[in-house]
Amino acid sequence: MLLDTPVLLCMDLQMEFVAAGRPLADPDGEEIASRCAAIIAEARKAGWSLVHAQIHQGGPLVAGHGLVQPIPGCEPRPGEVLLRRAGVSAFAHPDLEGVLEAAAGSGAYAIGFSAPMSLTSTLFDAEDRLQPLHFVEEAVGGADVAEWSAEESRALLVDTARRLNRSITMDGLYERITKSAPLVAVSA
Repeated sequence: MLLDTPVLLCMDLQMEFVAAGRPLADPDGEEIASRCAAIIAEARKAGWSLVHAQIHQGGPLVAGHGLVQPIPGCEPRPGEVLLRRAGVSAFAHPDLEGVLEAAAGSGAYAIGFSAPMSLTSTLFDAEDRLQPLHFVEEAVGGADVAEWSAEESRALLVDTARRLNRSITMDGLYERITKSAPLVAVSA
């Protein structure tokens, strides 16, 4: 992790949230996971710091039998931060706040799954802690909860993030990634 470098927070990019038939799976999970993988690839090329916040087996969302393995294309790589947490919010891991502070004004952006639980609690915790974390509107997955569909839970998260000035579109994110990418010398 580099100081003063933008951070991409990858939340719960785990099979539990995309595998057909799982109780917390988003029906559009494959498409959202594909967007997340594309964002991860671009952030890596630009030299951003990647932080993977994952729930672990026995955590509050997957008590004992969850599919906690990473979604293909979204796996943490050596040198990237991996925070396994027991709590719902990414801030349940005590190191997240320090990791975000290391970005020092360069920006922090979240993508991933579980809009009605993990993402929403992380949004409110970021607000309470005054951490400048923004959520990528098209790269967040939901889940069916009671009478709310996954699409509605995603929409509620995005609407809340907008009202708190904590949302960004994929186009806006790609623009920031492009501006922060290291310059490549061209030989003549």
